[in-house]
Amino acid sequence: LLLIILSLSVFGELSAQGCLPNGIYFTSQSQIDAFPADYPGCTQILGEVVIQESTSGNITHLDSLSAINSIGGRLFVNNNHTLPNLSGLDNLTTIGGDLTVISNNALTNLSGLESLVSIGGALDVGANDALTSLSGLTNLTSINDSMSVWANDALTSLNGLDNLTTIGGSLSVRD
Repeated sequence: LLLIILSLSVFGELSAQGCLPNGIYFTSQSQIDAFPADYPGCTQILGEVVIQESTSGNITHLDSLSAINSIGGRLFVNNNHTLPNLSGLDNLTTIGGDLTVISNNALTNLSGLESLVSIGGALDVGANDALTSLSGLTNLTSINDSMSVWANDALTSLNGLDNLTTIGGSLSVRD
C-alpha cells in the first residue's frame, strides 16, 4: 500500500510539473472549457499556447485555464472577437517565449495577467481596437527581448507597466 501511495504521489507530481511539450492550440470555447478534464494536474505547459478562435465570437472567456502557472513557449492570443479580457490566466507567472496579443476586437484591458512577472521573449500588443489600458501587467518586471505596442486605437497611456524595469531589446510604441 505504501508503494502505491508513493507511486501516485510521484506520478501526480510529474504531471503537475510539465505537460504538453508540443504545446496546445485552442480554437473554440469548448476546448478551453474541457482543458481541466482533458489535462488534469497540468499547471506548466512546456510548449506554446495559441488561443485563436476558428469561428468568430466563439471564445468568450479563459476561466478554465486558471491552473496554468507557466508556459515554456510563447502565448499567442489572436483574432478572438468577443474576448473582453484575459481573466483565467490569473496564475500565470512566467512565459518562456513571446507574449503576443493581436486583433482581439473586444479586448479592453489585459486583466488576468496580474501574476505575470517575466516574459522570456518579446511582448507584442497590437491592433486591439477596444484596448484602453495595459492594466493586468502590473507585476511584469522583465521582458527578455523587445516590446512593441502598436495600432491600439483606444489606448491612451502605458499605465499598467509601472513595475517594468527591464526590456532586453528595442521598445516601439506607434500608431
